[in-house]
Amino acid sequence: MFKRILLAIDGAAQSARIVATAGELARDHGAEVHVVCVVDRAFAMPREDALEYPPAEQEQHEAQALVDDAVMQLQPCVASGAVVAGDPARAILRESERLACDLIVIGHRHLGRIERLLDPSVGQRVIERAPCPVLVEVRE
Repeated sequence: MFKRILLAIDGAAQSARIVATAGELARDHGAEVHVVCVVDRAFAMPREDALEYPPAEQEQHEAQALVDDAVMQLQPCVASGAVVAGDPARAILRESERLACDLIVIGHRHLGRIERLLDPSVGQRVIERAPCPVLVEVRE
């Protein structure tokens, strides 16, 4: 049923759990997993420019480490990963379309009403616009 799974991670507490969930689905369905971590566009600088702006270099380094760790945890499944820049929901949707994914796996954190008004849920925006099913791992 699923041949390509997009796994969106951000280093939140449930990241290890969603990596395990995506790995289990990939093994069960013989699917490949593409791991994506989205960084703010302001921190997405060419490598040579990042040296002049240490926070950008650190942000990209941390995001790449998250992706590399997830790809390693997904073995022996076929897995790849990338750090992409932009609005998280838009970047996740763009990558899922570009890679023709059959499933998106994301985490979700519970926000209060005020928090949702100030910072709409990435998960909710992905669910509303996704071209494929979305599996949401809820943080306990």
